[in-house]
Amino acid sequence: MSHTQKAVGILIGVILLLVMFRFLFYGRVSRQLEQLKKESESLEQQISAAAIKVAGLGEVEREIAGVRRTLDQMEMQYPPSIEAVYQTITDAARETGLKISRRETSENPSGEGALRRYEIDIVALCSYRELGEFLDRIISSPILVFVSSLTVTADNPGPPNLSGEAELRVDMRLTTYLGKTNGA
Repeated sequence: MSHTQKAVGILIGVILLLVMFRFLFYGRVSRQLEQLKKESESLEQQISAAAIKVAGLGEVEREIAGVRRTLDQMEMQYPPSIEAVYQTITDAARETGLKISRRETSENPSGEGALRRYEIDIVALCSYRELGEFLDRIISSPILVFVSSLTVTADNPGPPNLSGEAELRVDMRLTTYLGKTNGA
């Protein structure tokens, strides 16, 4: 065999090795690379979708905060227990000088709603000014309390007391609504 034939044989052998390398090794790696590209595109789409959702979370968080504020306001307006209403009435009476001599409370069923209705009958002694201040404090409190009825009579039909104000007997009915708790 001559040098030329040996060189051609080696060249053909090298070409065959390169072709086999191309089909056996490079083809498999190329398929794996294609599969990784597809997975990468899929992950990029998922990341884009997640980014869109994350961008929308700010709006959802603002909506949740708004609902929480509304619930807090409703809990303030419609407390879960009557004690908060009693405390509001007691504080208003103490701050204005209204003297409560009797207080009776009754619950009135108000249907299947989320609220319970209570009526509070109060008998008190006070002056016109004290009555006005008391009613202003009750009506402007964060708890919803309505004056359902109000009867004012002079406690003693005579001259005004030492301060120049007539002493009044006040019979009033206050209506309030409490939130039902845990399906109560």
